[in-house]
Amino acid sequence: MNRSANGLAALLIAVCSTPSLADDPGSAETDAHWQFALAPYLWLPSVSGTLRFTLPRGGADASTGPYNYLQNLRFALMLQGEARKGDWSIFGDTIYLNFGRHEGSVNAFNGALGSGETQRSVETSLSGGLVEVGGGRTVLRQPWGNVDAIVGMRYLGIKATLDVLYSASVEGGPSVNPNVHASEVQNIFNGFAGVRGRLLLSGDGRWYVPYYLDVGTGSSRFTWQALAGVGYAARWGDVSLTYRYLAFYGSGDQLVQTLRFSGPSANITFRF
Repeated sequence: MNRSANGLAALLIAVCSTPSLADDPGSAETDAHWQFALAPYLWLPSVSGTLRFTLPRGGADASTGPYNYLQNLRFALMLQGEARKGDWSIFGDTIYLNFGRHEGSVNAFNGALGSGETQRSVETSLSGGLVEVGGGRTVLRQPWGNVDAIVGMRYLGIKATLDVLYSASVEGGPSVNPNVHASEVQNIFNGFAGVRGRLLLSGDGRWYVPYYLDVGTGSSRFTWQALAGVGYAARWGDVSLTYRYLAFYGSGDQLVQTLRFSGPSANITFRF
């Protein structure tokens, strides 16, 4: 549960990008009609955290660190969308990531890897997806921008593997032990509430700062997500560069103990 968790982190991702889809607060003439937006995007987060694996004689916590996308990422899919009518909106976001094997470190407990063990090599792999759906209502419109109140549900499904080759020190001297392999899956469902919108940087509303913040709980003890950046609104849609942060905090013997994703995101939004 090392840098592989990073991959998961990327997974997690989902609703954070959604804020960039917030409608132009000055478009009052479109309030009576449905507007739709579709946004493929690229998010390159750094992932860190701790995964807890259950082993025959105990358990092991694998720590994650910075993940190398170019070396370890096998597949990625990121897409978000929104439907809006006046002050009301429905939005969704989906992400799927698959990371290959990656070196890591592990701390065993309850004698899971024997006594006095010293890891020779630790590898983890991780894949998963994140889906978020929600709804919102514009509660404030001003010349400087708008604020939407939002609620929704975030799902994170991950599969992680742990492979350890270690040598154990025993009374008779050091002896080589066979590999330890563990593979686990966790499905996480969390409700959330927060705000999103944009702050206008120019009088014509073309340049703006998209922002997003939510907090939630459910399968996770606590989860939160934040986003901010800069965007430009054209007639056909928007282009924005943002920085996103998404975190999950578990408890007990859950596979995901902590998982944090943070990094830049490039978004293109098509409106119709």
